[in-house]
Amino acid sequence: MNAKICDNEKAIIEKHNRILSTISHDLKSPMIALLGFSRILLREIEATNANRRWLDMLKIIIDSGEDMFGLIEDILTMAKMEAGKEIIEFEFIEDLAKELHEIEKTFGCEAKAKGIDLSVVVKSKLPVVRWDMKRLRYHVLNNLVSNSLKFTPSGGNVTISVEAFNDTVLLKVEDTGPGIPEEMRDKIFRRFGHTEMCSERTKKGDGLGLYNAHLFVAQHNGRIILDKSVCHGATFLIELPVDVLKQQEETQSNNKDKKNNCTNHHALLL
Repeated sequence: MNAKICDNEKAIIEKHNRILSTISHDLKSPMIALLGFSRILLREIEATNANRRWLDMLKIIIDSGEDMFGLIEDILTMAKMEAGKEIIEFEFIEDLAKELHEIEKTFGCEAKAKGIDLSVVVKSKLPVVRWDMKRLRYHVLNNLVSNSLKFTPSGGNVTISVEAFNDTVLLKVEDTGPGIPEEMRDKIFRRFGHTEMCSERTKKGDGLGLYNAHLFVAQHNGRIILDKSVCHGATFLIELPVDVLKQQEETQSNNKDKKNNCTNHHALLL
């Protein structure tokens, strides 16, 4: 009975994702055109020192368009990951600290403009890791840092830290923003989880960024959690194996051995 319910739920989610993907693809092209022409108009208006009122309205249009485009991208990413169609390309990363400093550079101008201190802290010697760093940055780390900068007030801090423990690497993204209320902390990694919330920290956004981050980290045999022991701001912990493929191979081998042992045991009983 439970298996049948799970199959029905899975079928409903797959159908829902197909509909969302179709709609999102149909929206993506006109949204790209809208943003492209709006940016051209913005440059021309700025160059001619035209009416400030028109300039402000155009910036609002562009900001809203970028938010909508981000939602479309999040929906497409979610549908691909839930269907197992998101490509994962593992590669050896010899200088993980450098990769994190690249994220710092990416958001450096935004942080400076907002008066926020953005920094990277390397707490231990780091091993060579085997991850899909490109997508890990895009789906997980960039998302967390962007959110932290969005909610941290001027004069605050956003810190990316990293530390190695045996076969595991722990990444942290910490900020001094408003934090997430205790009663809402278990909902933030749910699908469209933000729609259930009303806090300052969660009332903005589509509720898919953290859900997609959760899905992608899970594909790396890792986990992402909110540190509930932190009283001020928000601290996200990302725990990943040093070598994802090696761990996956070992897990598959162990499962195969267990299956063979069970089969042999069953044969002896017969």
